[in-house]
Amino acid sequence: MTSKDTETETSTRHEKMYSIGFFETPSTWLPIFVTTILILFVWSFQGRMIHLGALDLYDEFYTLDRTTGFARANDWFNVYTFNELNFRKPPLHYWFGAALLEQGLDLTVAVRGPSMIFALGCLIATGLLAAAVLPGQPWAIPVAVLFLSTSRPFWINASQAMLDTGALFFVTMSLAATIFALRRPRWWYVAGLCIGLGALQKAPIAFCFIALFLTATGLTARWHDHGFRTFLRNRHFQLSLLLAVAIWASWYVVQVAQHGLVVLKIGFGEQMFDRFAPVTEPARTKGISYVVSHFLGNEEILRIPAGIALVVLPFWLKRYDLLALPLMVLGYLVAVGFSGGGLSPRYALYILSTLVVGLAALLVTLPIKPRTLTALIVLLALAIGGPVRSAMDLRLFPRDLRLHQIEQLKRVAEDQDPSEQLVFCNIRSRERIPPGAISYYGTANRPFFMREGVDGVSMMVESGALVGPMRGLCRTKDMYTVEPYVTGLEVIDVGPHYTYWTADSVQSAPDTSTDAE
Repeated sequence: MTSKDTETETSTRHEKMYSIGFFETPSTWLPIFVTTILILFVWSFQGRMIHLGALDLYDEFYTLDRTTGFARANDWFNVYTFNELNFRKPPLHYWFGAALLEQGLDLTVAVRGPSMIFALGCLIATGLLAAAVLPGQPWAIPVAVLFLSTSRPFWINASQAMLDTGALFFVTMSLAATIFALRRPRWWYVAGLCIGLGALQKAPIAFCFIALFLTATGLTARWHDHGFRTFLRNRHFQLSLLLAVAIWASWYVVQVAQHGLVVLKIGFGEQMFDRFAPVTEPARTKGISYVVSHFLGNEEILRIPAGIALVVLPFWLKRYDLLALPLMVLGYLVAVGFSGGGLSPRYALYILSTLVVGLAALLVTLPIKPRTLTALIVLLALAIGGPVRSAMDLRLFPRDLRLHQIEQLKRVAEDQDPSEQLVFCNIRSRERIPPGAISYYGTANRPFFMREGVDGVSMMVESGALVGPMRGLCRTKDMYTVEPYVTGLEVIDVGPHYTYWTADSVQSAPDTSTDAE
């Protein structure tokens, strides 16, 4: 047999493997039906709660501020933070929320809505990823969706005004499309579209994960059929890469045309490269314990077996093309360990669909009787926490402190005069006010001054930025950072947490030093 005949036979075998049963055999429709019912149940159960309570999480108020900024500025081609231009985040998620507001939805529902809608996409995309990883076992699809729905961090991010379910959706869809594309190249266009849109939703997260996956795929090609040449030389891959870059670059072309190269310095340099730039000094690396904690994400019962399953799966199935999945996750964790910037625990959500698919794929291929296997899966899902969560468990109701902060901010906004400079002391503490809340509730759509250190007010006075008259809100225990630098200080209200004040002008701090004798 010639090499050409061998390649043709291999290609035909793979084509059959990836087409068998995927909506083509009767046995597939029952798993798809179960998956549909499961998704509709868990999503409708959680989705009906997003109107409850109000915003509370620190970063939710950034989403509120940016989502409402388009209408406040009457400008849909720039993102505004603190009533000023901001280049740190692209607009797609905020456009989504702003469009819901334009349709007349309640403020809380409108800013939380995109996260919950993306969560629906995550559930569907996770099922698609399971189908791509294990096409011969359609029951992996509902099992993977079930395990994703047991994740408390997933539903917290889905129910709050956060960007991370959107990022997870684009990562998962891009990965599923990429795996399909290795067999059916026209799927590259789906991957390119998702990668490009994902970069406009939060950051080029999907691009980074797919780059890791394809690198791992190429490096392990000695054990499977997908070497670098099989996709790098593929015309559909090349065109899809151009599509992804074109979508990704479109926003930055518009921004640079308006504001210059500072857009790239902030959007790429400060927001992406500085955060994930690797460091080698032991004192600056995150350490193994940090990486492990980041990976587990406070749901050890789910992620420990899922991580083990993802590593074992390629060897269990003798599908060494799947080695790229645990290597992709490993590459992400190495990047976390050596990153020099601050990383949120929420970022571990981006690998969650990959983990649950690995767990589902391993379980449904175990040589166990169907009833026993079903009981095992159900018991594990219940041990993790079950597929639905209560409103209290998802932290939908704001704390009393947050409500008090908003009440004080609204008072400042109502009393302010356009001639006054607005000053907020925001030293890091449990009582720190979210800057997005300050901007939305406390400023009457005006720029304001906010410094986070104990020397914040003195620095603003010395730089000439702060001249007066002023109206401000500070923690009561932090008023000592204000009093030496202002004249005509009038305390309007003193509470257990915050002091509301005005001042006429600024002055240099008195020199308390004495000459040495």
